[in-house]
Amino acid sequence: MGLLRHGLLLLLAMGGTATAQEEGRAGGAHARYEVVKLLPGTIATYPRINASGQVAVSMVIDGRVRGFFYDGAAIRRLGATVYANGLNDAGQVAGTALNKSGVERAFVWSTRSGMRDPTAGAGAGASYGMAINGRGVVTGSYQGGARPFRWSAAGGLQDLGSTPDPAGGRVLNDDGVIAGVSTIDDETTRVFAWTRERGLQDIDTLGSVESNPVAVGAGGEVAGNRLASWDDGGDRPFLWTQAGGMRDLGIGRGSTAWVNAMTPGLHIAGAIGYPDGRQRAMSWTRRGGMRELGTLGGRTSVARAVNARGQVVGFAENGAGAMRAFVWSDSGGMRDLNRLLRRTPPGLVLENALAINDSGVIVASTNTGLVLLRPEGMR
Repeated sequence: MGLLRHGLLLLLAMGGTATAQEEGRAGGAHARYEVVKLLPGTIATYPRINASGQVAVSMVIDGRVRGFFYDGAAIRRLGATVYANGLNDAGQVAGTALNKSGVERAFVWSTRSGMRDPTAGAGAGASYGMAINGRGVVTGSYQGGARPFRWSAAGGLQDLGSTPDPAGGRVLNDDGVIAGVSTIDDETTRVFAWTRERGLQDIDTLGSVESNPVAVGAGGEVAGNRLASWDDGGDRPFLWTQAGGMRDLGIGRGSTAWVNAMTPGLHIAGAIGYPDGRQRAMSWTRRGGMRELGTLGGRTSVARAVNARGQVVGFAENGAGAMRAFVWSDSGGMRDLNRLLRRTPPGLVLENALAINDSGVIVASTNTGLVLLRPEGMR
């Protein structure tokens, strides 16, 4: 399960367009939310939500990792030992599952086609599905995690090319630009980008000792995190473009910073860390640069996701030091989602907002499991 665990730890560790006013000014007043209970347990992979409010996630329930798909009305089981890593607007899920022989294999799933192995026929070794785009293209790694691939129903499996070290695709955009990592000496990672025109390209022009991609923008831009040197003190966020290379986005007033998510329009969400252990949720756009988003009265906040309307979600400590889910917008600031519920189920506490779509539907973890928060009036 090495690559799977690494992918989750990477997520745990961790600008709008001018025509959209940096995506941060259109959030408007905060809605009130209706609660839809999804699943008990704790998350094994971060949930993905699509434009229709469908959700793909893996949860640890009764000590086992299980994959699930919420179709907007009911929960469908994807199986045991299933890691759901990607979801598109067509309801296709990509990830990794343990097959009958106990080998980890990439999968793509839909209600119409069921579970399918995109690397079938490419050897019996382990393969890993990491992401899927709006056109159904999947990326990941195969041959034991050593070689990166792309797959589509029309084109089948394509090897992205060789590197001197093991490599795998991690994220991609709807035009098929893929970003991934090559792993050197089992510990150092370097970011690559792949396009049909250029093939594999090492994009770490800043010479980091470690770098990992988080998202690919609509124009092929790659955002992620890098470690400048082993004694540098922490991660730093970067944005890479074909024209300008890798740009270090800085660390604000802190000693470290990282990106957790980016919209296709380059609105970044993440956090800034301080030497005394404090963390502050942050947002970055090309026009506005990096800004702290505040807290709910405590020491720490971290932004987990952002949508095209500039709404940012994550968790923050309140004045009593308890972790609470938040939603932030440029016009409304940071708000405790627990105070925005239409009717709060008895005993429920929203602890961390993990995903949000462009309609403002939120997936959050609670003291009892996973829930969906639907803006009042939506069906």
